[in-house]
Amino acid sequence: MRWFRVVPVLLLLAGCTATAPPTPAPPEPIDAITIAGNQFVDKNGKTLKLRGFNLSGAEYACIEGDGFFDTADGRAPGDKILEAMRGWGQANAVRVPLNEQCWLGLPAAPPAFAGEKYRAEVSDFVRRLNAYGFVAILDLHRSAPADGVSREQEPMPDRDHSPAFWQSVASTVRTGAVVFDLFNEPFPFSEPDTERARQCWRDGCAQQSVNTGKEYQAAGMTELVAAVRGTGSRTPLLAGGIFWAEKMDGWLKYRPEDPAGQLGASFHAYSFNTYCMSPECYDRDLKPIMATVPLLAGEVGPSLRSGKDDVDRDCPARAVRSGGWSAETLDWFDRNGASWTAWSWNPWGDCWSLTKDWGGEPTSAWGKELRRRLAAS
Repeated sequence: MRWFRVVPVLLLLAGCTATAPPTPAPPEPIDAITIAGNQFVDKNGKTLKLRGFNLSGAEYACIEGDGFFDTADGRAPGDKILEAMRGWGQANAVRVPLNEQCWLGLPAAPPAFAGEKYRAEVSDFVRRLNAYGFVAILDLHRSAPADGVSREQEPMPDRDHSPAFWQSVASTVRTGAVVFDLFNEPFPFSEPDTERARQCWRDGCAQQSVNTGKEYQAAGMTELVAAVRGTGSRTPLLAGGIFWAEKMDGWLKYRPEDPAGQLGASFHAYSFNTYCMSPECYDRDLKPIMATVPLLAGEVGPSLRSGKDDVDRDCPARAVRSGGWSAETLDWFDRNGASWTAWSWNPWGDCWSLTKDWGGEPTSAWGKELRRRLAAS
């Protein structure tokens, strides 16, 4: 997401006491995922349509010194939370945003939650997600060049650290049902439809850092693909489009080459999107991509009564409208075979929250809408 989040501590603590839903049947573990043509498939070649949610927290809790994840104890969600996730129908994927400074143990990251400790926490969580039948999608969400502190999203990956991040992730998480989402929401030059933005996305260029206020050298998607493949990893990769992963019409022309043939596309769908928020746009811009590679809508938000400028400042739960745009968008994804993960399985008490507590009780509008859809899929 493109906004900064502040989470009330009392809400997190309150979530620990809520009653959990009935325990679902034991999960069937998943241990592999790959790309075949324009589909995700399991180890037996069976098509996988990924549906689930984001689990936000590991991208910001560590850099703020609050823990590894944004949970009451600062640890990765445990078995009770994973059991609650399993209770949401046919959910089979969890997207996990990460922080490059915490993963690499850079000086800006608090040592208590960074480096080897952070890597171990995330790696163990990936294993447990797979054990519960979830594909883990690891996303580079927060970054900063030089000695900056990764408190805000940057427009592009930085050459200082981002290739090293992916080289390390690929070397550490070598097995399992995992997908690497190379960079959350690229927005080079904040331009939706220019040659230089698309070339920068692919090849890198000079950008202005949000975190330091200084110019830095951005790494392009080609460089991040090379960082992963240089380790020998064949893990499936995703590359999100420009303009906060919304503008996808140039994706096929500018996509980086992947020698492993394991590259898919990532799109972010929000009701306040500027250029692509309707079935007409999805037909025009997404269908051609989906005919060639798999597409994941890595972030899907609820139908909101407010526009982007308003929700950037404040987005209370009352801003959510049940159905409408979100139902139309998810119907299109399901009908056309796109994968998706909703934002977000976090009891923040705001418009983005799918849950009221860590026990998995759905929020009155967004959460119930998603749970009904997953139960019916």
